[in-house]
Amino acid sequence: MKKLLQARLYHLYKLGGSVQNSARKRVTPIGYLVLLAFPCASSFAVVYARASLIQMMSVFGAVLVIAFFLTWLRNSRIRISRDLPRLASVGEDLVYTVHYENLRSGKLANFLLEELPPDPSPSKELFLGSTEPGEEQRNAFDRTFIAYRWMWLVKQRIFFDSKATVCESVRKGESKHCLMQITPKRRGVIKLSNMRALLPDPLGVFQRIQQVEQSTDHLIVLPKRYRVGDLHLSGSSRNQIGGEALSSISGHAGEFVGLREYRPGDPLRHIHWPSWGKSGKPIVKEYEDVFFPRYGLFLDTVVSAEKANLFEEGVSLAASFACAVDTRECLLDLIFMQQGAKVLTVGRGVAKVENMLETLAGVEIDLKPNWQELEKMILQHTENLTACIAIFCDWSEDRLKMVQKWEAAGLSLLLFYVCDDEKLAREQLKGMAKRFKIAPVDKIQQVLYSL
Repeated sequence: MKKLLQARLYHLYKLGGSVQNSARKRVTPIGYLVLLAFPCASSFAVVYARASLIQMMSVFGAVLVIAFFLTWLRNSRIRISRDLPRLASVGEDLVYTVHYENLRSGKLANFLLEELPPDPSPSKELFLGSTEPGEEQRNAFDRTFIAYRWMWLVKQRIFFDSKATVCESVRKGESKHCLMQITPKRRGVIKLSNMRALLPDPLGVFQRIQQVEQSTDHLIVLPKRYRVGDLHLSGSSRNQIGGEALSSISGHAGEFVGLREYRPGDPLRHIHWPSWGKSGKPIVKEYEDVFFPRYGLFLDTVVSAEKANLFEEGVSLAASFACAVDTRECLLDLIFMQQGAKVLTVGRGVAKVENMLETLAGVEIDLKPNWQELEKMILQHTENLTACIAIFCDWSEDRLKMVQKWEAAGLSLLLFYVCDDEKLAREQLKGMAKRFKIAPVDKIQQVLYSL
């Protein structure tokens, strides 16, 4: 019965949130003052029956009625296009250009444009399957109607903050541009398709909101990054061939060591033409192979919705290491679970760090982990890895077994545990606590500086 009620409440909260957001945009700050002043003046006028109070009530009432009807006389038809960068970062203001064109007859003046974020409403499964932190301490009424859980999830899912921008007047068919600013609040791929035109009435009490003609644009928001101190990864020498030998661009692998006869499979760009002309047979230049160390970067994606904040900090920690490791001199494998075990390799001649950051921007929590597949994949890579950085956001028996198998295989590990409470984290890790760098969410930067 309780679950059925909460399922019905989901649709009610979603409808209420939509109505609330719409109403908030349709009333200006001045409008809220007038809406508050009118009932106050009316109450005093009824109690004291003075002419001045009645006049004040009449003025406020007339302003509300006139502004309401003037709002519906405003109309527009605008087409916009965005000049967006491809990447943005969490917490950093992003300024971009918006071109707008007036498609209606007549001049369009006194209007604003605002970029609204995608609907932050959670899915029904997420709403019913999550638990707000501290929800067990709320009273029976709040635990039944779970309104606070809804507000918590909505707050977690807002992609960015934005401000309305005042635009210059445009005549029919005329195009102009303005600068808009948004501040990403969470990483991910943002779909921008909800630009609105705000048309205030002449009195500035209400404003009409209209959708503008626009194409859908996408923006990749990279995770927040921390500064990492001097990173020294130990481990046995299990170096991998890399460098220009793996590059699709021109170049060679290491220093020139001599000449030798051509063998099938040698690249044509290594042929030494003068020697071929003298000897009458193909001669190639021989170079010393370049070897690079190969590191692993494991991110624990198996986290419950209640620990989403820990997961976000774990992603930020992984992004920080991805930027700190000098991939010009090594290869770096990002290992994580996302509907199965995944591996992404970056380094000179393979891929750029930006590719790894974009992957981290879109990684999500995996609620159905396949630990056996992950263990198998990492153990296959163990022979090639020099060392591995592992970032955990939770602890369990499966994780303990996996770490023990890595250590038994001789893999050098740098282990991190992201947590809210350091003391509680040490209790959870038990005998493994000394092997971990415990990183409370409010002290991650300090932990990284201490490396």
